[in-house]
Amino acid sequence: MVRPNFDLSEYQDSEHANYRSQWRGCEDLSPSFFENSVSYLEKEKRLYLEVSPVYEFECMFDLYEDLEYPIPEVYQREVTEAEVEAWRAELQIVREKFGSVFQVQPPNPLYPYDSTEHKTNAFSGTTVVVPLGEGILNFCYADFKSAFDRCAAVYQELTRTADDPKKIHRIEEGVIHLYELYAEVFPTLSEVFYSSIYTAAFPPQFTRKAEKAFTYYQQYLSLLQSEFLELIEFCLDKNYRPKVLGRLYPSERYSLWCKIKGVPSCHKRQETFQPDSCNPHGTEMPFGADLDKIDVDQEIILSPEQKAFCEEHGLPEYELELCYKIPCFISSSYTCNNLRDMLYLEFTKILEAGQEFQKCRRCGKYFIVKGNYHGAYCDRIADGEHRTCQQLAAQEAYLEKLKDNDGRNPLSVYQKYYKRYFARVQSGALKRDKFKLWQYEAVRKRDDCLAGNLTLDELAEWLEKSMPNRSSRKKAPFG
Repeated sequence: MVRPNFDLSEYQDSEHANYRSQWRGCEDLSPSFFENSVSYLEKEKRLYLEVSPVYEFECMFDLYEDLEYPIPEVYQREVTEAEVEAWRAELQIVREKFGSVFQVQPPNPLYPYDSTEHKTNAFSGTTVVVPLGEGILNFCYADFKSAFDRCAAVYQELTRTADDPKKIHRIEEGVIHLYELYAEVFPTLSEVFYSSIYTAAFPPQFTRKAEKAFTYYQQYLSLLQSEFLELIEFCLDKNYRPKVLGRLYPSERYSLWCKIKGVPSCHKRQETFQPDSCNPHGTEMPFGADLDKIDVDQEIILSPEQKAFCEEHGLPEYELELCYKIPCFISSSYTCNNLRDMLYLEFTKILEAGQEFQKCRRCGKYFIVKGNYHGAYCDRIADGEHRTCQQLAAQEAYLEKLKDNDGRNPLSVYQKYYKRYFARVQSGALKRDKFKLWQYEAVRKRDDCLAGNLTLDELAEWLEKSMPNRSSRKKAPFG
C-alpha cells in the first residue's frame, strides 16, 4: 500500500480527536490493563464485576516455570499458617472499606496456605456486586488528590531506580515483565487505587516507573470525575435547568450533551452470551437459582422415550441426567478493560433503568432517588462526622425549632423535664424502668402537642404532675 506524503506542519486535530486523545494514555502508562467481566441483572439493578486474577503470582506461576524464570523472592520461602492468616486479615480490611455499599465475594485460593496467597491487589479474582449508580458515585466522590499527595514521595523514590527497557525474545517474557512492574508499582500507589472500588478493579498498565505516568494518571482520574459529575447533573438531575431540559428523558439529555461536546453518543462493547451452570446471578431462573435447594445427588431414571431421544441424537444418557439435575443459567456479560469503559457501562444502564439522582442540600453531593423517596438529604456519613446528612439535618431542624416562641415550644418543654427526671435516674432517686415508662408516654404527649391536639400549657402541666416532686408526697402517674 502506497502511503501518501503530506506536509503535516500545520495540521490540527478535530475537537473530537483531541477529546479522545485524553483517554489513550501516554508512553509510560496505558489505562487498559485488566480484562474484567461485568454482568448486569436488570431486575435486581445490580452489576456483577468479576475482577481478573491474571496478574497475581498464583496465575503467573506456570509461566515462570515454562520460561525457567527465577521465582520472585517473596514466593520462594515456606510460610507459616499465621502469616497466611495475617495476609487474609489485611485483604479483608481493605475489602470491608467498601462493605457498607458493595458486596465483595473473595475467591477460593488455588494453593491454600501457600506463599501465593500473598496478593498484590486485594480485589484480584473477587466478584464485586455493585448496586446500579453506586459505582459511579463512589468514584466521583473519591479523594484522589489527597491520596496522590501522600504517595508522591514514595513513588518519586521508586522512579530513581534503574528502569531500562527490557529485552525480550518471546511475548510471554513481556507478560512477566509487565507483571513484575505492576507488582512493584501497585503497592506504592495502593492508597490511590483503593480510593474507589473501580480504580482498584481497573488499575492502569505502567510500562515505566516514570514521573510522567504518575502525572498523567492523576489528570486522567480528575478528568473522569469531572466528566461523570457533569453527566449526572446534565442528564439525571430533574432540578438542573428544568425550563430547558425538564421535558426531555435522560437519554435525550445525554444525546444533547454529546452534541454540545462534539462527541459521539454511540458506545460499542463486547458482549458474551453462554449457558452456564457454574455462576448464577440471582436466585430465579433463567439467571440463577437457590443453590441450597438443588439436589445433585438425586437419582434420575430416564424413561424409554428419554433414552430413545439420547440414542437418536447420539447423546450420552448421563448428559441428559445432568440437565435434569443441575440448572443451566443464562450468562450474559460484557468485557471491560479500563476504568472509563466501566463507568460508561454503568452510566448507560442507568439511562436504560431511568434512575434519578438528586443533590443533597447539606453536603452538595448527588445520591440515588430510591422508590418514592425524594428527600432533600443523603444517607452518607458527612465529612468529619459520625452521622449521616439525614441525621444531622434532622438535628439541625430540631435545634432550629427550639428557637421558636422565645425557646418555649413542645420540644423545649419536653427537653426540660427529660433532663430533670433523667438526673434523678443518675442519682439513684428514680428507677430506670419507671423512667422509660414515663419517657414513652411523655413522647406521645409531646407529639400530640406538636400535632395541635394538646396545648403547650396542658403539656407542661402533665409533665409537671407526671412525676412527684421530691418535697411532695402526692401520688403521681409514674411515682
